Amino acid sequence: NNGVQVWFLVYDLLPITLPHAFEKGVKGGHNEWLRVVAEGDGAICISRSVADELAKWYKSYGPVRHRPFKIHWFHIGANISASIPTTGLPSDAEKVLTTLSNNPSFLMVGTIEPRKGHAQTLAAFELLWAQGMNVNIVIVGKEGWKVETLVKRLRHHKELGQRLFWLEGISDEYLEKIYAACTCLIMASEAEGFGLPLIEAAQHKLPIIA
Repeated sequence: NNGVQVWFLVYDLLPITLPHAFEKGVKGGHNEWLRVVAEGDGAICISRSVADELAKWYKSYGPVRHRPFKIHWFHIGANISASIPTTGLPSDAEKVLTTLSNNPSFLMVGTIEPRKGHAQTLAAFELLWAQGMNVNIVIVGKEGWKVETLVKRLRHHKELGQRLFWLEGISDEYLEKIYAACTCLIMASEAEGFGLPLIEAAQHKLPIIA
């Protein structure tokens, strides 16, 4: 009432556009949240694609308004050194980095969740190992939702610590070293709001499989 504008930051509409990748009820909750967003002055999205998806949603489900609802977008930052990066290396960091540097090493960065394609990627590397190819797969990210079977496979895999590495909750400092030691980034995700690892990999001049 005093003229203060209210804007929301929207990362993605994935619970709505990709509901099978989320827990039951998340789609409905996300729709309710977007209805609240649509009562404000506007939304700022983290990519042009999210802005387009939000505009499409608003056209179908947005409220009747007396003032226009504005939608803008920007790219989220990827300059880790300009933020407040976390530091610290685990005791086995040097051994892991040496192993990754000595053979072709492929990297996946992101929470382990259904849409990220970890299961398919692991199956692909199991085929490569069965064919005698000495390549590494590195997964950086915490356990998410609806991946209990996959997590069990990872934790009990015979290649864990040999050619399969799962690094949970590592520091920004360690992640930078992992990027530098790896050969290629794999982005097997079905969908993203932005896909920050693509930019991080490009900064390290890594080839990308997306």
